[in-house]
Amino acid sequence: MSSRGTADPVHRPGLQQESARGPRHGGRTARPVTPDLLRAAWGATCLLAPGAVQRVLSGHGPDVRGRRVLRVLGARHLVQAAGGRVLPPRLAVGGGAAVDGIHSATALALGLLDVRR
Repeated sequence: MSSRGTADPVHRPGLQQESARGPRHGGRTARPVTPDLLRAAWGATCLLAPGAVQRVLSGHGPDVRGRRVLRVLGARHLVQAAGGRVLPPRLAVGGGAAVDGIHSATALALGLLDVRR
C-alpha cells in the first residue's frame, strides 16, 4: 500500500514505533524487573546473613572464610542486579557473562584446592 492514507503505522504520526526487539519506551527497550529483584534479594541475603546461608547450603556450621566468601558473592549479586537495571542491555549481559565466567573459574579452583567445600 502507499504511504498516504493507509493504515501503515510507520507513517502515522503519534503512534509509538516498535522495533524487532519489542516496544520501546523513551528510547530504551523495556526489560523484565523480576530477575534483577531476585538477584538483589539473594545478594542481600548472602551479604547480611552469610552464616545462615552457609548453614543451609553446606549442612554444617558457618566458618569465617565461608562467611567472607558469601559476603563477596552477595555484593557481586547486588552489583550485577543494579547493572542489569542501569546499563544498556548488551553491556549488562556481556558484563554479567564475564563475571559469571570468573565466578565459575574461581569456584572450580576452590573446589580443587579445598575438597571440603
